[in-house]
Amino acid sequence: MKMLVTESATGKLTFAVRALTIGLMAVSTLLACGQSVTPPGAAAPAAAPQAAAHPDPNAAWQQDLQVLVDALSDPKTGQLDFAKLYPPATFDAAITNLKAQDLTKTSFGEVNLQLIQLIASAHVSHNAVVPQGRPFAQLLPLEFYWYSDGLAVTSATPEYADALGARVIKIGESTPDQLLPKLAPYIAYENDSWLRSIATQYLTESAFLRHLNLLGSDKRVAITLEKPGQPSFTISVALPDDMPKLVSFREALHVRTPFYLSNPSKYYWYQYLEDSKTFYIQYNRCENDPQQSFSDFTKQVLAEVDSHSVSRIVLDLRLNGGGDSSILAPLKQGLETRHKAIGHLYVLIGPKTFSSAMMNASDLHDHLTATLVGEPTGDGMNTYGNVASVLLPNFRIRVMYTNKFFGNKNAAPSTPQPDIYAPRTLASDLAGRDPALEAAIAAP
Repeated sequence: MKMLVTESATGKLTFAVRALTIGLMAVSTLLACGQSVTPPGAAAPAAAPQAAAHPDPNAAWQQDLQVLVDALSDPKTGQLDFAKLYPPATFDAAITNLKAQDLTKTSFGEVNLQLIQLIASAHVSHNAVVPQGRPFAQLLPLEFYWYSDGLAVTSATPEYADALGARVIKIGESTPDQLLPKLAPYIAYENDSWLRSIATQYLTESAFLRHLNLLGSDKRVAITLEKPGQPSFTISVALPDDMPKLVSFREALHVRTPFYLSNPSKYYWYQYLEDSKTFYIQYNRCENDPQQSFSDFTKQVLAEVDSHSVSRIVLDLRLNGGGDSSILAPLKQGLETRHKAIGHLYVLIGPKTFSSAMMNASDLHDHLTATLVGEPTGDGMNTYGNVASVLLPNFRIRVMYTNKFFGNKNAAPSTPQPDIYAPRTLASDLAGRDPALEAAIAAP
């Protein structure tokens, strides 16, 4: 299981890169983590025709849907427990409805949404659709984050700089919490943390904004905001054709970047915090860095741990979207022989702790008595993973699905919960604080 989730310390993303990042977030995985599946007899030609150029787009769409059905239902390589997750009566009716769409009359963005809803209906967070087309690539020039205490604007283009650090009261005439259940059918989620994480992305995409009737005829969205101690205000945000770089609230408001965002692009790194005698390790990808294997990194870490007076070890998984859960084994083995003599082991978790990273957190909690600190993870135990994919040849839509079950099929899905709840809030972010790390250091 794998997914790449990044958090930029500066928030500067180009329009194209941001669209790609949102796509990766929504699909819950990267292709590199699973096998790419193209069913026998349905291989795409070397240069598959684009939908817009196809002489009969309806025929092309029906062909693509059949490729999808064949891939998902394949008993050897398809979706595990296909009939259980996608009951035939409802799945077949949805496919029949999709095949009946007239693409010369119906918005393809809306057709894409129907497909997204169908795949999301299994409530498997690794199952998702990577749609194509402008409705999903044209984004509001803002970024949102759903804190434990509400939705807020964290990045914006200079034109909307006044919105930075403001809490979102309404989008259109609806509060964020009123919009959430309307977005939920299109999100493959297993818990509230992941639902809200993906919802922040969808609230910037023109396809969803139109579907929710939030986008006016002038291609603008009214957003009502509020800052502490100030009256609420409304901005009218336009959908740009091309987007300049976004600026984060940290940069615009001169907020100190918290320590855990010092090196978000590194696979893994560490630092000894002498004042608190804390040995901090950040593990951002469950894979080997081409520049230094995790095994070699672990040797370096353990040598440093042994050379310092350490009261606690903190392993930060809050930016880790998964990969290969076995990569962590050398560090787990090294900590197993040391953590009782050194002091307690704390594992920091949050909504972006996903897939194999979530499994690592749960394993360390169960077998090394690690204390979990922060917020609930983005997915849970006893669920499906091992991602495969199929590329619909004409419209170039990629659909992710899963062919392995992780955990106990007789047990209910469960999300790792923090032993010490230390949520990230808008106020803590605006103050440049890190409640989770602070809580781990303050714990006995």
